[in-house]
Amino acid sequence: MKLRGIRLSFHWPRFFWPSLLAFSAAGVLNGQEGASGLPELSSGYDFETGVIDEEQEPSFGKLDFTLGLLNLYDSNVTLGNPQGRIEEKSDFLIQPSLRSSFQLGSGSGEWRFGLKGKVARMNFEDLDRFNATNYSFGLNGGYQSSRAELLFNTSYASMAGVNRFVGDLFEQTSVSSLLIGEYTISPKTFLELSLSKNSITSITSGFADTSYSTFRVAALWQATPLIRLGPGFRYGLRTAEVGGPIQDQELTVAGPALRLEYKLSTKVNLTSNVGLGFSDTPSGDDELLNFRVGLNYRASSLWGLNLSMIRDTQATLFVGGGFDQVSSYRFGYTRKIRSARLNLGVFYEGRAPQGVTRVVAGFRDSSFLNYTASLGLPIFGDAVDLSLNLAWRDFDTSDTLQSWNGLQSGLSLAWSF
Repeated sequence: MKLRGIRLSFHWPRFFWPSLLAFSAAGVLNGQEGASGLPELSSGYDFETGVIDEEQEPSFGKLDFTLGLLNLYDSNVTLGNPQGRIEEKSDFLIQPSLRSSFQLGSGSGEWRFGLKGKVARMNFEDLDRFNATNYSFGLNGGYQSSRAELLFNTSYASMAGVNRFVGDLFEQTSVSSLLIGEYTISPKTFLELSLSKNSITSITSGFADTSYSTFRVAALWQATPLIRLGPGFRYGLRTAEVGGPIQDQELTVAGPALRLEYKLSTKVNLTSNVGLGFSDTPSGDDELLNFRVGLNYRASSLWGLNLSMIRDTQATLFVGGGFDQVSSYRFGYTRKIRSARLNLGVFYEGRAPQGVTRVVAGFRDSSFLNYTASLGLPIFGDAVDLSLNLAWRDFDTSDTLQSWNGLQSGLSLAWSF
């Protein structure tokens, strides 16, 4: 049996690299569900909209490197508003990066082990106070026998940049771990377990340290050759630690869930987890609906699309702010045009503060909309990937003075060797 691919939760987008962070830190911060096929919560840093790309087989026993260079114009680096307290300022960004990976094991063997790392340097032409070096490293692995399968993933990241959750320059470190296990009880029944934990330390003073832990268990039944489904249970713990005289905050949610998987060869792949969480602490609602749905559809080798939906609870970075209910939806479309590839994406996220503690509620009661487009093509005999990128971002809050929007445009190069 062949191990399923294990994907680190900080992604290395091939075509669209965002301006304020060279890699997506969403998984590092919020649950690392990517390795299980479920989508991830946003990190608050800039991101790349999920699109379908060609799967690449790992090069076992080989050390791979990729050099990257991003050149980008951002019309609103500061996330400012002409009528607000933060001035809207534009700037140009030049960002070199280096990433590497190493895999041990055989593609058809019982075990697999991998290492990945990346470092990137943000250099703004005028706003040099936003210059920063971001880096991350992690390891993953897996084991598979005739009845059991085990996947693990752990990572560390140091990040700095303008974060839309706080509306300013923000620096933090994070440690994340994910463990997924599956045991085959019979040819048609399976037991699935997953445990994820993420701890975020705020380096920027005045913000809380947060953590996100989730345990899931599900009994799955192979209803048809294409469908697996079954009942489950989900337990989650969200914390915000401040220290000093301010009391730490904790939210516990637990409740039933339904797992559903549908896979039609490589054409359609659906993974979902829908549940109802009952809170034992004041959260605004005693019953909190949660779901994570990931759908990939590849119509042919020429085009495909994907859709992800998330609803969950997240501790806010604001001291004493409690927790936010988050709903996000991401859609991506990719089209191959000769040797080039067109990627289109749209992302929406709505946030609402929960409970009686509503610190900075005017800023947290918000919605974020992002449209992205990129055209990537190989150059120099397929040795280098060139990508032309365009994005429009719109952030709307109940406090209009903190709302903002902006345009990003530029190009990036990636050379793998």
